[in-house]
Amino acid sequence: MVTIAEIKEKLSQERSFGSRFPVRIIFVENLNEYSVLEHQLKGICDVTMNVADFCRAPDTVPQFDKIRQKLSECEGQHVLLLSVGEYLRICTKRELNPEHRQFRAFWESQQPEASKTRVIIPVFNCRDVFDRIIGAVDERQQDFVWTLDSTPSGETYSISVYSPKFKEAINPDADNLTAWFRDWQVILSRNVPCSIVTLQYGNVETSYGTVNIKPIDSPFRYLSDILVDGNVLVEKWQNNDFWSRAVSYASQFAAKKVPFERIVLDALNVTEFDFVSVAARWNTLNDFQKNLVWLWYRVYPTDEYYSYVCKKASNASEIPEKIRDEILLLSNRSERWIQERMAAVRALSFHDFDDAYFALMDKLPLDETKLKLLTYQTHEEKTYAVKVISNMLRSGAEPSAIATELLENNFPALASYMKDESGCDEAVDEYMAWYRKNKLINRYPGEYPVKMSFERFDARYKLMHKLQGKDCVSFWIDGFGTEYTPLFLHELKARGIVPEPVKLATALLPTETEYNHQWDEHDPLTIKWDRLDSFSHKGMPDDKSYYSCIVHQLSVFSEAAKKVEELLENHEYVVITGDHGSSRFAALAFHEENVVAITAPKKSTVHSFGRFCELGDNAGDVLSLPSTVPATSNGKHYLVMDNYQHFSVSGNAAGGNTDEHDVVGEIHGGNTVEERLVSVIVIKRKQPLPPVTCKPRSSFVTKKNGHVESTLTFSRPISTLEVSLGNNEATCAMNTDGTWRIILDGVSEEDIVLSVVANGRLLPAVTLKVKTPGISKNDDPFGGMEL
Repeated sequence: MVTIAEIKEKLSQERSFGSRFPVRIIFVENLNEYSVLEHQLKGICDVTMNVADFCRAPDTVPQFDKIRQKLSECEGQHVLLLSVGEYLRICTKRELNPEHRQFRAFWESQQPEASKTRVIIPVFNCRDVFDRIIGAVDERQQDFVWTLDSTPSGETYSISVYSPKFKEAINPDADNLTAWFRDWQVILSRNVPCSIVTLQYGNVETSYGTVNIKPIDSPFRYLSDILVDGNVLVEKWQNNDFWSRAVSYASQFAAKKVPFERIVLDALNVTEFDFVSVAARWNTLNDFQKNLVWLWYRVYPTDEYYSYVCKKASNASEIPEKIRDEILLLSNRSERWIQERMAAVRALSFHDFDDAYFALMDKLPLDETKLKLLTYQTHEEKTYAVKVISNMLRSGAEPSAIATELLENNFPALASYMKDESGCDEAVDEYMAWYRKNKLINRYPGEYPVKMSFERFDARYKLMHKLQGKDCVSFWIDGFGTEYTPLFLHELKARGIVPEPVKLATALLPTETEYNHQWDEHDPLTIKWDRLDSFSHKGMPDDKSYYSCIVHQLSVFSEAAKKVEELLENHEYVVITGDHGSSRFAALAFHEENVVAITAPKKSTVHSFGRFCELGDNAGDVLSLPSTVPATSNGKHYLVMDNYQHFSVSGNAAGGNTDEHDVVGEIHGGNTVEERLVSVIVIKRKQPLPPVTCKPRSSFVTKKNGHVESTLTFSRPISTLEVSLGNNEATCAMNTDGTWRIILDGVSEEDIVLSVVANGRLLPAVTLKVKTPGISKNDDPFGGMEL
């Protein structure tokens, strides 16, 4: 054992005599005392070198022959050579290999006996490695092996040496060998586990002691070692890239062993694992995070449906499809698994379901189970639900029972359609329950057993006329027969909208739009939707399924309720009605062999698949044929079908419809309940709108040849405006910013008092002061001064 002072004294003495062996090695067991020694040696040595200076590239081993060449330039000098111990520590295997070792030859190298050149090598905690590499020290060199008399280290240091496979996965303290040679003291002095990424990882031997060093070339084996439950991981579950990525999350916990759970929660940025919550983010997760979910239930299996499915999936990408489909393959499924699967599928937000999925559904023995397993998130699923319900109704199930037990929470629109009543008329409600049930069955049911009459119902226009002069928007839905009244009331209620008592009204005969056109397309207080009627007639361009058509029909009323909500923001009233309804049974009867077509009178024209005919101009008073009622519109005479028969005519109303092949098609023009009766639904705002106020942008206007223009602003948006000066009506036009431009001609007054009617309401008069223009320079050749 020697002290630093003794080492300095020895080296001082050696300057006065030669030595055949130039190398002196000093072993130090305490890092702090090593640092002190190095500092002292730098002060007394002539030259300081680092083995890092002799690496051909940042991640190659130092070339000791190059060191010897450099030493030849330092004749007679004391050279301090640093980081040799770290080279021996990192490259132990290389130095034990006779074909590749360098240091032993360097240590045993000789020089002329008179040479005073010395190479001083301090090393930290490396005596055991030195002894293994050098073996027995030549007795001539035994006096050149010194050990500093230092306090044994109470610290331990951990070095993980990673292969470049980990380069992207971890943030190493040294990213190559030369970086470690230069900075190892600083890195170790932090006294926290440290890491190196180097191509030389294969030369490292695992060792334990004051300095623990471990080579890591397999990310999986590294994880297995540092995780508390790493023994349950199986390497083939994932590829090397995945395990390398997992290391980056595990490395932050390297000071203590943690379970695999910590890596998963950290990577998913959650405090606890909940499959449904994770599934809701599935499309935003990266592949690594999805694979962690796949692994979770292999490491931590449960009796949940998610655990069963994830273990069935061969990889993470299969999880969504397996969550959706696996339950269909089970012979027994618990109610809990059904609910868990429902929550997961909804969270995953499937945008479509293919034919293969519904083929699996079809194999289920019970229709009730099929309905329970649908999420009702997509149009395809809702269409399939209608198909299943159609089959259930054919088998004798009751609509109200299906709606209440299976649909109310999952498909409330269809549940309402199947069980709700309008409450307007008992006989009509009974008829519509019969109609809606058989419409879903999708078979021609024959005639309704009770003859229906319409004398007790007011005409639609009579009911709507009562709102004339009010701030009221008329919302017309083409094809909105009373069939849909309960559903629309349900959708309004869902938005907290409560209408005034609903009234049933009669459409005009024939029940076609052109005979019921009681709105002005140019009236800003009138809205007309055609989508319902379009769906009823022909479905969608690329989808001719009648069950799909029904789903589209139902969807109109959710959209309509939303539109009503928007209209009430700026209007006191909204009145909703339809021009007519439509009939599925009339379309089915058109192709029914047992329904006999009626020959239309001579010189008449048959319309709407035989639902009515227009009589010739010279028809005179034609008596009604059986199953028809006469009608007159705009001076023309018609015979309208009073049941599901039709006048003889060619066409395809819903041709090819069978139990196995549902074909879209509804028609109208006749006098059945579903065609003739419409609802008039009046909705008043819960709280009155503040009165509309009006003011001119400027109180002064310029009059030229009796022509006056002004701009009026209003406290809230308005739809209609009428402005007049006595009997002189102004031209009004809305500007893009919501203001209105007013134009008057023939004005002779100097003070203009305007009558203003906005949204049908008379507002306080607006007064404008006329300012006569002076003579401009364009008019006055004498200088353009105003008079």
